[in-house]
Amino acid sequence: MNQFIRNIFIFFLFFSTNALSSETDFFGEFVQGGIIIGQNKLAEKVFFDNLELELNNEGYFIFGFGRNHKKTSILKIDFSDRTETYNLDISKSEYKIERIDGLPSKMVTPGPDLYEKIKSDRLLIGQALRKKYKSKTFTKKFIWPAEGRISGIFGSQRILNGLKKNPHGGLDIAAPVGTPIKSIAAGKVLMAEKGLYYTGNIVIIGHGYKLKSMYIHMEDINVAEGDLVKQGQIIGTIGMTGRVTGPHLHMNVYWNRIKINPELLLEDKK
Repeated sequence: MNQFIRNIFIFFLFFSTNALSSETDFFGEFVQGGIIIGQNKLAEKVFFDNLELELNNEGYFIFGFGRNHKKTSILKIDFSDRTETYNLDISKSEYKIERIDGLPSKMVTPGPDLYEKIKSDRLLIGQALRKKYKSKTFTKKFIWPAEGRISGIFGSQRILNGLKKNPHGGLDIAAPVGTPIKSIAAGKVLMAEKGLYYTGNIVIIGHGYKLKSMYIHMEDINVAEGDLVKQGQIIGTIGMTGRVTGPHLHMNVYWNRIKINPELLLEDKK
């Protein structure tokens, strides 16, 4: 799934009077790891599985599904005179298994002397992901962060030196050290830190609407926490900092602190 696939689903609900409901447009894939942009210009409130979504003045909202999302979800839209309910069917995704052998043992199973460092790093990342940023604009198209070969895909599980690790939560783009990295959308820098054990040099950007992007293993970082960035702005360069086997960008995309498939959010790759 290397291409952003846009499908528009228009659901029609009928009440006892058989009156046709208003139309809601959905852009994206209803699949595990998918991300959906919805719009209904008449909506006053929108709820996804009882979570109220942020709604902009044009009626746009966004929600997503994690790697192992359940088979169904419920979306409710409140209008001035009624509420409409959408029963969403979420398709199952298939994931690759990747084996990497011959790694230094400390890169697979860190020693106890590193536990405190790893714990501290995770705390920093968790704090950044909990930060809230309210955007005045709504991004409808997200760009690719870098040019390069896709070397790792969302949802796959790596077996390092025979040990099963956590499933891959993002997208890997392999490219030479120094390759520019761009912000996939406008937003605010929530974290810009160097020297973390697993991620190396890292930037996290909030885009509003509970959406955040994370860029790791960077060489240079060109932004600082609190900066406002534009879509396409160079935020740093590809590197091989942290736990890596070669130079690449690993990018995660989070919606509501749930990892979703970046490829299903980004524009078609040309």
